[in-house]
Amino acid sequence: MRLYRGIAVREALADTSVEGIRQDGLAVDAGFWRMIMSDIKDQLEDLWRSPELSTKLTRPDSKDVLGICACARKQDALYYACNHNRKAENTASILISFEADPDDVVVDGRDFLYTVVQLGKPVTSRASLERLFGPAVLRYADRAWATSVQDSRVACVDLAIHDADIITAHSANQLVIGGRNRTRFASAFIVRGPIAAERIVSVERVDHRDYSLPRIDIALDDAIGRR
Repeated sequence: MRLYRGIAVREALADTSVEGIRQDGLAVDAGFWRMIMSDIKDQLEDLWRSPELSTKLTRPDSKDVLGICACARKQDALYYACNHNRKAENTASILISFEADPDDVVVDGRDFLYTVVQLGKPVTSRASLERLFGPAVLRYADRAWATSVQDSRVACVDLAIHDADIITAHSANQLVIGGRNRTRFASAFIVRGPIAAERIVSVERVDHRDYSLPRIDIALDDAIGRR
């Protein structure tokens, strides 16, 4: 599975960072955030059948692993490299492409999927979710909307992000999402890290001046019926 990651670093560290990634791969402790994912793919159906689904079941501490954020489209990684992650002293944009085992990939639902399922309703949200994540996402969303318990809704999304059909559909999405924190992307994933050097396909500096923001096709506020 080919994925792309966009980062921004200090100009003085740019060349060193590029060479380091080429030689050593991508570390899980590089950057501002430590991404944690739960390794529950092998329990997905068993957890789905739990009558009282909760985050205690879907987020067991024993299953926590560190991950790395990435996208299925180069254009989305460029957004993070040239816009979202480019701030303060981090002005040098870097684009990385790498190969990942699909078993190591989950959907990153922080900036859209979790919010839509927690705050949305079937009448306003089902169509958007299906367009962005495929029809498989609807069984999780419908179960979540059948309860008013927010923890149970979150747990439903915890399962959805591990579903192979949803991962495949989301990776093929071409519609630009306007998500939380002013993000713009068509797909977002978390990959179990670290990423070994032999999986790195390319690392290159990119010029942010050649980048322009994409038009949003589906905005978060629209998907949850805020406007």
